[in-house]
Order: sequence, then C-alpha cells, then structure tokens
Amino acid sequence: MNPSPGAPSLEIFLFGLVDLQEVLSLQRRIVYEMGDGGGASLLLCEHPPTISVGRAGSRAHVVSDDDGLRALGIRTQWVNRGGGCVLHLPGQLAAYPVVPLQSCGLTLSGYLTGLHQAVLGVLDEFDLRGSVRADLPGVFLGQARVASVGVAVNRWIAYHGLTLNVGPFLDLFDLLDEPGIGSAALRQTSMESRRQRCTPMPKVRESLIRHLERVLGFEKHHVYTGHPLIRRKVLSHVYAPSPG
Repeated sequence: MNPSPGAPSLEIFLFGLVDLQEVLSLQRRIVYEMGDGGGASLLLCEHPPTISVGRAGSRAHVVSDDDGLRALGIRTQWVNRGGGCVLHLPGQLAAYPVVPLQSCGLTLSGYLTGLHQAVLGVLDEFDLRGSVRADLPGVFLGQARVASVGVAVNRWIAYHGLTLNVGPFLDLFDLLDEPGIGSAALRQTSMESRRQRCTPMPKVRESLIRHLERVLGFEKHHVYTGHPLIRRKVLSHVYAPSPG
C-alpha cells in the first residue's frame, strides 16, 4: 500500500557517536514543540561511556565509586525514564523514539510491547532467539540482557526508548550490580558475542528502523544526519570497537 501524500512521516535522525546530554536536550525540545500532527521522531546514535540512572535505578547499583568512574572516563547522568541503570558504550545502538501516543493510537503498555517486539524482530533477522521476561524489563538472549527499554511520558508524548548491545566492550558492564534472575546479578551480552562474528551497526540500525516503523504504524520516513541542537559529536573513544 502506498502512503497518501499527506500521511505523517517518521523523522529519523542519525547522529553517530554523541554525548548523552546532547540527545537528552534534543528530546526535551522535540517534546516541547511536538503538536497533534501525528508525526514522530526517532533519534539513533551511540554514546561514549556514560551510566544513566532511571527511576528504578540506584547509585548502589554502580560498583565503582566516583573517583573510579572518573578514572575510566565514565560520566553518570540521572534521567527521568523508567528502568534502572544503563551503561551506554560505543558499539551499543541507542534509539530514542519521540512518539505522541494518542495520535498513533497507542496505549503506554501497547507502546512498550511494541518496542520489545521491534528488538525481537531485529534479533530474529540476525538468527538470534530473543525473549522477554515478566519479572525483568528489556530483551534477553538466554539469561543475559541484550537490550534495555525505558521510557518517559510528557503530555502523552513518549520519549527515551531503548539500547541494543550490538558489539560493545562487555567487560565494563561489571561496573553495574543490579538484581537479576534469582540471587544472581543481572548479566549483559551482545549480538556479536552470541553470533561470534562481526555484526555491522548500519545493518542493525536499518533493521531497527523497519521494525519500529512497523510497530508504530508509519509507512514513510525522512532521514537526517544532523540537527542544529547537536553541537558536539564525539569522533572516537578508547572503548570504540575496532574498524572492520
């Protein structure tokens, strides 16, 4: 089916490696400016090492003290989304849909289900069998989490979103000590570690766009590679994956 010329589109912004604070500020601006036209935005990027702490998170879930985090070059950012602590790293795809729920015919629970289903669809395309759990948020490969999901809502506009571990440096996840399955701490994994081969970020990104369009009900999109409010992109980082 061809979309009608006046149908709303999904505005997609591809930023590469960018500071978390820059993207948080942009989301707030988009939420402030968003009306009832029925469109939505999707911000896709990676972040230098940063720990974001959501409403269900706690400083007690971070093993290292402030001096230790500074020595590793890791910042801590308190955010108003749902979910707990998330370690953002290069090689992890961060996706921030900004979606007017009512205009898209979505309830909050239906929207959260859609985000999980989009990640499951991406994993399936890469021959990975993901799962969701009733007792823990996110998407899992076996007993380890591969994607985190957490949103905030303002005027029935949902923002924040999800992170998907494509090929980050997994050892740094030992900095987090969150409750997991049973008495064990929550473990993290990645698509590359489970596939045991390179997983190109552009292909994962393209797959996620398609699946998010499907669950959100959009039939067309526009793609941008910058935004005036993203002033400072990060070109490289010590924990960035090797080229190739």
